[in-house]
Amino acid sequence: MKRTTGAALSLALLLSAWPAAADQAGAAGKTSYTREYGIRTPDKTPVLKPKWQLQADPAGGGASEISTADGRLFYSYKNKLISADAKTGKQKWTYNARRSSPLLVGGGSLYFVNSQGYLVKLNAKTGAAGWKTKIADASEDAFYSLAQEGKTLYVTETGSLAAYDVSTGKRKWKTKSQEIGSPQYRGTYNGIVVVSGMESGAITTTPYYGYDAASGKRLWELPGIHSDVLDEQDGHLYLRNEWPVLDNGYAAVIDKVNVKTGKIAETLSYIPEMDVFANYATAVVIDGKSIYIEQQPSAGNSRVTVFSLDRDPDKQTPRVYDNHGQWLAGPYATRLYFEVNQKLIGVKIGGNGFIVFNGAVGTIAQLDLLDQAAVIGLTDGQVYLANASTGKVAGKVITGAKRFGVAQEESGMAIIQAEDQIYAVALPASLTK
Repeated sequence: MKRTTGAALSLALLLSAWPAAADQAGAAGKTSYTREYGIRTPDKTPVLKPKWQLQADPAGGGASEISTADGRLFYSYKNKLISADAKTGKQKWTYNARRSSPLLVGGGSLYFVNSQGYLVKLNAKTGAAGWKTKIADASEDAFYSLAQEGKTLYVTETGSLAAYDVSTGKRKWKTKSQEIGSPQYRGTYNGIVVVSGMESGAITTTPYYGYDAASGKRLWELPGIHSDVLDEQDGHLYLRNEWPVLDNGYAAVIDKVNVKTGKIAETLSYIPEMDVFANYATAVVIDGKSIYIEQQPSAGNSRVTVFSLDRDPDKQTPRVYDNHGQWLAGPYATRLYFEVNQKLIGVKIGGNGFIVFNGAVGTIAQLDLLDQAAVIGLTDGQVYLANASTGKVAGKVITGAKRFGVAQEESGMAIIQAEDQIYAVALPASLTK
């Protein structure tokens, strides 16, 4: 036995040193890769047990498919609208309908458009029908948006905007068919309903329109390409002017528009750039008298420049936040929130200090700031609840989702929609004080 074993070992050594045959494949390609994230401590975050869990129509990617108010949750599932108690998850009522709009709740009522083309009002507490108004032909594909301003509901359709009385469902006025291409309601300011549209041509433009809230009469039109309403102050709208974005020589251009006339009162140009294509502003936020302008000089890295809104941009030295990763949210709770190396940090506005949300480590799919709470959904399905001011993590919820809807807070509960599941957890005391 010893002699046989020795012979086998000698043969193995000889073969290992022998040159490979000409028709034998060479060395194997690289078949393994490990990303280096550095040394990390074990995650000892306590797991929070949901108070209740429900199945719903799927949502994700920042969409909000649920509404909450007065201790209730409203959602849809399999062509039914359902109301549930926010604390217990116990079903209160159901209403048979396939919705073709988001659920809008306010003033004790729930509004939506169904697939038969009816605008419907329900009693939010009982589910009893209040009224329904035919606004369009039946369609399984049409989708509508709703907004409430005082005693008026605004409904945008494919090519029009209509105003309805919330008490009776009676239509107050409606724009002519196709008068506005792809209308979007932008708000009502000083009795003026502001709507954006879309016009296709050699260049697709996004003009803005102003309508009298009482009569529906068009008062003005602002041509060009303007983005969302950033803010309204002192009778003026602040709109980002992107016509044409690559030729103006600045990272961001803001038009200050008189809301009554639609006339541009002032144009503010921020951050001159030789190469606007590579350095255009990826986001603009106005908070009070400060304007925050984000640029992304490299993937995953934001440069946020802060100017005073009421001063000439060329006559001030802005504050710059750089090398903190990608800007996700803020200003909120005196901080800007960034993701860097799969961690969430909160940078103090006007200072140099920052906090680290140590428990949450992973790619962030959804971040929602709700009063004192930061709800952080990761692509691995874990959702962390932390104090937005201190970064201290109170606990986490385990889900199987990669995409999340917008989290909401109701009756001391954090309500999280994770794809086709709704989870509710009681907010820890550290997140409610």
